[in-house]
Amino acid sequence: MALGVSIVVPVYNEASILRMNTEVLRDFLEERFKSYEIILCENGSVDDTPEIARELAGEIEEVGFLQLTETNLAEALKVGFRAARSGKVIYFPIDLSVNLGFIPESMRLLDVFDVVIGSKRMLAGLDRRSPVRRIPSRAFHGMVRGLFGVEFTDSTCVKAFRRDTVLSLMERVPSSSRVFETELIAEAEKEGLYIAEVPVVVREDRPSRELLAIKVHRKLEDLLSARLNLISILIGTLMFLAGVLGVLVLTYEKIMSTTGGFANPYTFLIFMLLIISGFQMITIGLLSNLIMQIRAQVVGALKERREPV
Repeated sequence: MALGVSIVVPVYNEASILRMNTEVLRDFLEERFKSYEIILCENGSVDDTPEIARELAGEIEEVGFLQLTETNLAEALKVGFRAARSGKVIYFPIDLSVNLGFIPESMRLLDVFDVVIGSKRMLAGLDRRSPVRRIPSRAFHGMVRGLFGVEFTDSTCVKAFRRDTVLSLMERVPSSSRVFETELIAEAEKEGLYIAEVPVVVREDRPSRELLAIKVHRKLEDLLSARLNLISILIGTLMFLAGVLGVLVLTYEKIMSTTGGFANPYTFLIFMLLIISGFQMITIGLLSNLIMQIRAQVVGALKERREPV
């Protein structure tokens, strides 16, 4: 029988807070839902997280435990969503840094929408983390909106999905992506799904477990890689047009000049290099776009083969 709600909680090295916060989450759900489940998706922890999660699953009927051998948030989400027994699934962090009110609110909205995003950027004052965390986050989401051409304001916070919808979307995004959540929501908007955003308060109750510089570098690397086709075409077009314009200006000056040849042959060579390099960048972008389309078709074909007739 389908449950009222499935909460998927990826956990990695959370031994210090896992038991307490799972019980807090359980108590919250117990008061508001007739049926629910909490799926703890442990992935590659090197502390006592697996043992504690296994104990919780044995003690609490509504708690499930799944274990991955490697640290991978994307794969933990995929495994958890596949295992969910409810038609409505919510991704929620174990640190409970987001107000729990998102859970009943998103459940109500999923009666109408396909996806519900919790946004700490919809209103002023929602993001109550330190400036060191807020400023890079603002820059990141500005790049997301520019590179993906999306309307949503936040992609790295809590989310709720209709399970049948999100399972098909997840097949399109590789588990190796460190911006998996962003790509997943971008795919949902691209697909034309009904997406709702609700404001949520986010607090910073503990310091980041990863150096900010490393985290920014990794996310930026994957974000740019995910839109290599668009970036290459855009930069290539600008380079190509700049080179053509420069050659036209030099040609005009040569025609109007009484002396033979170009006034500055090195400038002419630079503009020609811009034209050639721009053309190469455009070609790379088009090839990247073609590869992405082929990958989507291959993934779709493999999915059809796996599905029973």
